[in-house]
Amino acid sequence: MSYVIDFIKTKKLDFDNVYNLLEGTVNPTSEIFIGTELMNKIVQEIEELGFEFEMFKSETEDHCELNFSTYQVAMFNTEIAISLPYWDSNINEGTNKEIKQIINILLENGFSGFDSQTEEFITEAYQFKSIFSEAQTHVNQNENSHPSVDYSLYLGLGIGLVLLCVIIWKTINKKRHYNNKHIS
Repeated sequence: MSYVIDFIKTKKLDFDNVYNLLEGTVNPTSEIFIGTELMNKIVQEIEELGFEFEMFKSETEDHCELNFSTYQVAMFNTEIAISLPYWDSNINEGTNKEIKQIINILLENGFSGFDSQTEEFITEAYQFKSIFSEAQTHVNQNENSHPSVDYSLYLGLGIGLVLLCVIIWKTINKKRHYNNKHIS
């Protein structure tokens, strides 16, 4: 499970269009189309900040992924998404600073963001750390409210049942063998 913030290349993002834009396809002539040139520009601006990441570029589509040590930035023709797993390491100041700087790059390049967890639109500096931290707390509470299943109990019962069946089978076979010996 991850915290995802989506960015669309428009300043006209609102509740009337955000979900359609996130779920739809986009024509290359559309104003919200994110071409390879813009993706490369954003990657270059992120590289200039000195962040460490591995890049994956799709050979068949205009798709690019920047894989950082604890999070990912995925770029598509329709949107750019920042995805952070709910790990404690993603609450630190370094990650917070990187995310803020990446968000600023996207905003400066004509994007608006949408945080679907809070249903907030991002058009200016964003207090990511406090929002992510609060969301992570809710996720952790939800995970902890469901008791974990102890499969060792089921394993023990299964092994016990198999042993019981083997003992019964051996006992029946012994009786058959004994009866066959004494009947003949």
